[in-house]
Amino acid sequence: MLKREGPDKPIKPSDYIYLMFLNIMANSSFNENYNIDDEEFKKFKYVLKDIDNEFVVNSFLNEYIKPFKWLDRKIYEKKHKAFYDMSELILKKFKNHFNDYNPNCERDFCDALIDAKNVALRDGRESAIHLTDDRLAMCVFDMFYAGIETSEITFQWLLLLLAYYPEMQIRLKQEIESEIGDRLPRHQDRQQCHYVMAFIAETLRFRNVPPFGLAHKSMADSKIGNYTIPKDTILYTYQGIILRNNWDTKYWTTTNANDFLPDRFIDTTDGTYSTTGCSPAFIPFGCGRRQCLGESLAIAQLFLVFVRFLQSTQNYDIVLDSHQGLDADPNISIVISPKTYTIVLKSKI
Repeated sequence: MLKREGPDKPIKPSDYIYLMFLNIMANSSFNENYNIDDEEFKKFKYVLKDIDNEFVVNSFLNEYIKPFKWLDRKIYEKKHKAFYDMSELILKKFKNHFNDYNPNCERDFCDALIDAKNVALRDGRESAIHLTDDRLAMCVFDMFYAGIETSEITFQWLLLLLAYYPEMQIRLKQEIESEIGDRLPRHQDRQQCHYVMAFIAETLRFRNVPPFGLAHKSMADSKIGNYTIPKDTILYTYQGIILRNNWDTKYWTTTNANDFLPDRFIDTTDGTYSTTGCSPAFIPFGCGRRQCLGESLAIAQLFLVFVRFLQSTQNYDIVLDSHQGLDADPNISIVISPKTYTIVLKSKI
């Protein structure tokens, strides 16, 4: 952002944030990186994010009410072609890995999948016939589809809240300077950066990006209160409202649940980060056995990139240039995304 936009000027950070998380996934998956002008970056962003925002209601109806695919065929075909083109692109990248594959050097997720396929073939495992190139490439696609959007939108909230509460920004930078300094952050630094972890946790609670979580299915006829739930019913836990439960002080006891207060995750006895006092109401990644598989990766990733971003802006104050408050964008119904905002990296000198 500083190279392209410069300090002391309004910057719209959303595309840069998406590029950052896409590059994390691209580097992990097939050892590539993009810049913001790359056509492939624009294709990825369109298929994985923009197309759903473009046809948000239609996409939802097409998914659950099959006749809408015929009533809205042009939109359905456009989305289908975009996904097909993207899957072909990833399949090509996966197959290219065979050209310089080295079993002694695992560079990325594609190499790991090739290795798993070769081991299954060598050992004559039953799974070997299912490990086709098409299916393995779709595993890579799944990582992109499931592993980018929620993290990048959460980071958008982190940055907005960081600029919205300058006193918290100062406290965060002071803790990072004290505990980490200028070196690259490591996973184990989470044990010392209590306020950073509390800020991330409160963001996940305050603006939970996927408020309905993952779909579950009832395994038997059940009853909840006066409601009968038949077997094989698709169920969603509205975790977003549980995380902001303001009518029951059992879990959010000391303060209003609609207030953004990272200190609710700081143990008052020793000043350490803790989520145990909020359990079981703190469920940003869902609940039950089928909660989000990416929880550990997401927390680690958010910590590392958030700390690195704050280190990179130590000589600047991150201030809001324009924004529309902290309410979610009402035009995006599937995820809780912030309204468009711009920031300024204001030079301290």
